[in-house]
Amino acid sequence: MAIVKALRCPKCGDESESKTAFQCLDCGVVREAIINTAHLTRSRLHEIRKSTDLTIWRWHDFLPIHDRSNIVSLGEGYTPLIRSKRLCQELGLNRLYLKNDTMLPTGSLKDRSNSVGLSKAKELGFETAVALSTGNAAASVAAYAAVAGLRCVVMVPTGTSFAKIVQARAYGARVVCIDGDLDNEGAKLYNSAIEQFGWYDTLSSNPYRNEGKKSYAYEMFDQLDEHVPDWVIHPTAGGAGISAMWKGFNELTELGWAHRKPRLVAAQSQAAAPIVAAFERGNDNIDPVSVSQTVAESIKVGNPSSLGWRALSALRDSKGTALALTDEVIIEAQMLLGHLAGVFAEPAGAISLAAAQRLQQQGILSRDDTVVCNITGHGLKQPDSIPFSEDELKPIAPTLPALRQHLEKYKE
Repeated sequence: MAIVKALRCPKCGDESESKTAFQCLDCGVVREAIINTAHLTRSRLHEIRKSTDLTIWRWHDFLPIHDRSNIVSLGEGYTPLIRSKRLCQELGLNRLYLKNDTMLPTGSLKDRSNSVGLSKAKELGFETAVALSTGNAAASVAAYAAVAGLRCVVMVPTGTSFAKIVQARAYGARVVCIDGDLDNEGAKLYNSAIEQFGWYDTLSSNPYRNEGKKSYAYEMFDQLDEHVPDWVIHPTAGGAGISAMWKGFNELTELGWAHRKPRLVAAQSQAAAPIVAAFERGNDNIDPVSVSQTVAESIKVGNPSSLGWRALSALRDSKGTALALTDEVIIEAQMLLGHLAGVFAEPAGAISLAAAQRLQQQGILSRDDTVVCNITGHGLKQPDSIPFSEDELKPIAPTLPALRQHLEKYKE
């Protein structure tokens, strides 16, 4: 059974006995859930690895849910760790792996967070969950709220992919489209609604949901037969994935189960790269940036105020790095994933591969390094990112000459 010792401020160390004191009032930062793992032995690791539970809940000892009856699950976790020979040859990396989270129940990494977050909402007795999202989190929160029996409200900015809005609505959520910026007007409305209506916060300002992405660390360690990658590259918006993975790998090493930790890489779009900017300047805190349009819409966040600074700390502690990529190279990586590895990712989900390619070209990744690219969202989340000309899809006559002519005209 997982035991939450406290919700602790990661800056001043203040601990709260309240289970819903998500923010340290003195420091203004999100607290983190401190899980008691000191009692876990090596024999417990063997038991976990022999378990037939192939979800994130195989690692329940590390997750903040006391009573297993409160677990809300759709079978999330243990997504394939793929080594594509053709992709390895293309990039010149012999041990390149894809952590294929397009296979998660709602098609994105958000299911890791929301299985844990909505389980805790159920355990704490909340009735309504709310999300503010560019789409992936909205769909995921809606799905897990449906399983938990909670009402759900999702707020999305104008311009959000219709495919993601439809998905949230299909799970029964009330979808509210906001005419305003996600980081400013949207955030103000979201926080006001939580305070006024007593809704359950499902964003990275919630310490419990942040624990879900630790599961990346446990799964990679398990799937690589108790080895740890040299590098893990993660598509990054607010920094929750980076900071959570680092916490997970630290837990494994503190127990003596793992003997080292990976170097972490945050991959951001050039249109929204506040963590990259702070990393390159050597800053400890994140300055908000104005975002512009980008094909990587799922990671378009200009003010990662909740966990950005913790992601920075994780990058530096791991001797990792951060880099920003253009839409052109992101789309190129999306095509490579599909054409060489058979993985259809949304652009934001493919940005980790674009980062791996850039780091290899810069000589930072060695040919024999074990590199894991987290592929964080399915391509059907944003199908309009795949280019098609109207002429290409015009019907042809059902004859071989017409077929030959068409194939010749559009051959790659």
